[in-house]
Amino acid sequence: MRDLTPSYVPETGEVILDGPPAGPAGEAGLVPVAGMELAFDRADGHLVRAIVDATAVPAMELVTKLFGRHAAGTLRDLARQADGARPQAMSPAAGLSAALSSLARLDAARATSPVPASSPWWAAEAAVLAEQAGLRSRTLAEAGRASYTQRGGRSHKFRQSGMDVAAEVANLQKSRLPGLHWVLDPGLAPPEVFRPGLTPYSDLRVHRDAGSDVVIVQATLAPGADRQAAGRWHVRLVDPSRPSQWRVLAEAEFKVAGSRLLAELLPPGGSEETWIEVVDDPERPVRSAKAHRIQRALRWADAALRAERAPEGIAPRSTPADWAALGRVAWERCRLDWEAAGDYGRAAAVLVSRMPVPGAVYLAEILGE
Repeated sequence: MRDLTPSYVPETGEVILDGPPAGPAGEAGLVPVAGMELAFDRADGHLVRAIVDATAVPAMELVTKLFGRHAAGTLRDLARQADGARPQAMSPAAGLSAALSSLARLDAARATSPVPASSPWWAAEAAVLAEQAGLRSRTLAEAGRASYTQRGGRSHKFRQSGMDVAAEVANLQKSRLPGLHWVLDPGLAPPEVFRPGLTPYSDLRVHRDAGSDVVIVQATLAPGADRQAAGRWHVRLVDPSRPSQWRVLAEAEFKVAGSRLLAELLPPGGSEETWIEVVDDPERPVRSAKAHRIQRALRWADAALRAERAPEGIAPRSTPADWAALGRVAWERCRLDWEAAGDYGRAAAVLVSRMPVPGAVYLAEILGE
């Protein structure tokens, strides 16, 4: 296991244990108990960071299990800034770290998966992983969700026929509108409203109306989504390079059309790089082009990791070769976005050979419901 080095942050009163940074696939976060936040690399599963409140009893109990019996005292001494307290590298217990990592990465996969988060298989698998990690309250909560949906609660079948990996790869080759970019940020657009696609270019489908300059933006409603609430979401065309008061170039509300959300935008022209944003508040500040690039790089990495698993339940008619082709394209797009964002280290890391992380099963995507 890779070591982490603790340090005390007086401004927040927290101890932060830092390990090797996450690679091009980014982080998967987890709050296992009150007073502790963990972050794991989404590709290889290593522990990137732990943020600990040294006064929180549940957090310190987990610190002891994860880093050993002396770890809690060391962190308390750092937090008290006791005389002689010095940071010491700590190595997480392999078994517990792996269980926590698997749970965190499952949560991240569920948030961006085409399979609805309401599928009982997500909850069932999360319950097993939480039990392995010793998180009793999370185990009971997830088991309750799985049992409720299996008894006829609010669960929605996933329509397998809508996914075609070969068609997705073909569409990626022509999904280019000069100067126009987009990404559906899962942090802003929750999976209970929007159903993700296989890639950023099927999260949102964007094209120009035939014979005009109007840009049509299309999203897919999540099964069971509140249609009235969905109509509150806005689509904006923004130019992050402009002064703040002129960055929003065009704006429209989504209109519900069956299982789809549609919006039309008329770009004013004169911008070299514009981005389509989906926001719940039209007054939300416009993100920088770099922030957009980073978010899309992470989304491409998510698509590539899913392609490496080749989950049968998402696209049962697709072949391993189709998934492999999608993985290659997604990693290459991920690399280009990291490069455009100025993170050449992560861009180069995309080119390093990787093996799929053991234990990444995700039954909901295998079974497709």
